[in-house]
Amino acid sequence: MQIDSQIIYSLAEERLAAGERVKLAFGGTSMLPTLHGSDTIVLESLADEPRVGDVLLFHHEGRRVVHRLVKIKNDIYILQGDNNIGTEQVHRNDLLARLVAVTHADGREVTTDNPKWHRSSRCRLSISKAKRLAVRWLGHTGRRQLRPWYFGLLAFLMWAPLNGVGIPLDNYILGLRADHLLHASVFIPCTLFLMDLKRVHHSSLITHHLLVWLLAIAIGLTTEWGQYLLPFRKFDINDLIANSLGVTLGWMVILLARRRLRHR
Repeated sequence: MQIDSQIIYSLAEERLAAGERVKLAFGGTSMLPTLHGSDTIVLESLADEPRVGDVLLFHHEGRRVVHRLVKIKNDIYILQGDNNIGTEQVHRNDLLARLVAVTHADGREVTTDNPKWHRSSRCRLSISKAKRLAVRWLGHTGRRQLRPWYFGLLAFLMWAPLNGVGIPLDNYILGLRADHLLHASVFIPCTLFLMDLKRVHHSSLITHHLLVWLLAIAIGLTTEWGQYLLPFRKFDINDLIANSLGVTLGWMVILLARRRLRHR
């Protein structure tokens, strides 16, 4: 009979409260690549204040979780799995123990007091910060705040008289014209900033994604045809293709990212 991991952690909590070190089998993928499901972890009770970067056992919403402490804000402790995007926020009395050693499936034992572990922790903290910034600025609220700035920049780049400022847009980079790369690059985020439009959002998921892609393609077409009407810019079918390729690339990245999040 398989014993629920929460029961095991409950028994371990009693031993930790008695001042003992506890060795447990770690399960799940939330701490990849630091911890694997086949690893054995050693925990000890918190005798001192935890530090940012420590991997901790803590209570969260009725469960016991092992994740990394990524930030302390006032009296709130923010933790995150190395393989997760979301975070958990708890209080000091929810923190139970600190990870002090790991035994991997191949028999390698790693302690958390060595320089290699500290370097790895700093690396994971940097990645965690990047994830939190991405969630902040690419989430619903962040997109709503950045949307007018993005489309304002898009209009400027597409319609401003850039040909007269001495920027060598006809140069080649890796065999591709710089202006084509510019067109593709600025259209990559286009579908991201169209995701929350109400008329598009109130449709089925497949129709929603398709409408977002078509709307972004239409914006790329409109901006390029707008250049045809300007005396200092000109219409270029290759730029239109670059716009569409940028839109499609950004759209595919979003679809792949959302699919990965659904399967976590």
